[in-house]
Amino acid sequence: MQPGRNASREATAGTAGVIVDAADYFHAVYWAAERAQRSLLLSGWEFDSALPLLRGDDRPPGAEVRLVRFLDGLCERNPNLYICILAWNFHVVLAAEREWLQRMYFHWLTHEHLHFVLEDSPVSGGSMHQKFAVIDGRIAFLGGMGLREACWDDRRHLAENPDRLTRGRPDKPYHDVQAYLAGGEAPMAVEQYFFQRWQRAGGTLPPLPPPVPGGDDYRPLGALVLGGGPVALSRTQPHTTGLIVRDVERLFAGAIAAAEQLIFIETQYFSSRTVRDALVRRMREPPRSKLDIVVVNERGEAVKEDIAVGLRQLENVVELRRVAGETGHAFGVYDSLPDGAGDDASRPTYIHSKLMVVDDRFLTVGSANVTNRSMGVDCELHASWEATPRDAALHRRIRRVRVSLLAEHSGVSGAHAVRGLLPAEGLVARLDAMAAVSGARFRRHRPPSPAQRAMLAVVEPESLPFDSDGRDHAALMDPTDERGPQTVLARAVASLWSALTGSRRRAA
Repeated sequence: MQPGRNASREATAGTAGVIVDAADYFHAVYWAAERAQRSLLLSGWEFDSALPLLRGDDRPPGAEVRLVRFLDGLCERNPNLYICILAWNFHVVLAAEREWLQRMYFHWLTHEHLHFVLEDSPVSGGSMHQKFAVIDGRIAFLGGMGLREACWDDRRHLAENPDRLTRGRPDKPYHDVQAYLAGGEAPMAVEQYFFQRWQRAGGTLPPLPPPVPGGDDYRPLGALVLGGGPVALSRTQPHTTGLIVRDVERLFAGAIAAAEQLIFIETQYFSSRTVRDALVRRMREPPRSKLDIVVVNERGEAVKEDIAVGLRQLENVVELRRVAGETGHAFGVYDSLPDGAGDDASRPTYIHSKLMVVDDRFLTVGSANVTNRSMGVDCELHASWEATPRDAALHRRIRRVRVSLLAEHSGVSGAHAVRGLLPAEGLVARLDAMAAVSGARFRRHRPPSPAQRAMLAVVEPESLPFDSDGRDHAALMDPTDERGPQTVLARAVASLWSALTGSRRRAA
């Protein structure tokens, strides 16, 4: 962690940790908001106004748990509380998937202290992808989870769960991770990021008193505790000037270069050329130790995902498998079946988390996928911890996070079985053996199908405009640039994509 290079700043948290899956995260947000006295600040890719924050036995009898009504009720009860919600003014290509008239639901029909602002991306094709919440300047949450119905699940990931509904319809199993920071300077640093964006988006700063110290003893339900100490905050932040803050990209590449035993990654997508090249360089670097590289990844559930990132992801995996085979490193890419799915691999648990562990001494959690766009054109935010050689306690706690996640994905339980996930050396071989057993929940990604290989043979993934890191945008749009698409069709797709992926306001 190097502030000024791969982190925007380093701050101290009174305590910190990791929350796994939305059942526990929504529970934490609900009860932290319920106790808020000064402010509740929410930033997200999208929000669902009717999201039930608590479900099943977690819901107190008679309590209002639907997001907008719950927040409105907080303001009615506490006239000193201000709630600010910052939402991305999303691309027109996503309009059919989003809740419309949100400004009416969140702003016009609620208490005067509940403010809702739509924020444009600073660059065409980018998104405001940060997902975080800050309560009273004392508690902050950040990671991959927004306040959306479709991301709710608990750590069991049952194939069928009557509480897992989106607008009344059954939804897929879903996995995600959120960090929490409480006490100290770190929550206030996240609050400062929020208000910088809030003002740029045209929001008015509420008249807030200074945060009240405290929060060092905070521990949400089900949390994996990391403890107090320094935490680095890293961003991807494009600007209209063309400059890009690339903290996250440098953080990922530097962590990979420093790895000696193990790299464990959870990511929705795996298309980044920077991360791929960093892994290739590390595997080819003599006479360094051999690595076990484990990637838990979403394979894509929609045609638009396959087109946007699927080919680049496939190309990355093929290349990394080849290099690992040549150099003697172990590389495994996996997904996880829900509990009760049997051998039916058609509906794996949806992996939405964005997390990396290196050697059980470095951990980063945030909103950035391992994609090109998360390294350059989308606004992202990560929190990271690094255990020094003298900090054995943090080393053990980071290892506990990694083992707990692997146990969840594989369905492993019992002390003896979980202990088998502890050693870094030989982890890929053990996971492969686990995945080979009939009925196992952990599954190795299959090699490319004949259709996929044929697609790679005729389409150059780098020529597609959907997953830009900001460096290649000019080349994509310039038909005379040798680095750009070499066909009229590719240039036409790039032009159309650029037009559609401006904000709804710019597209109109």
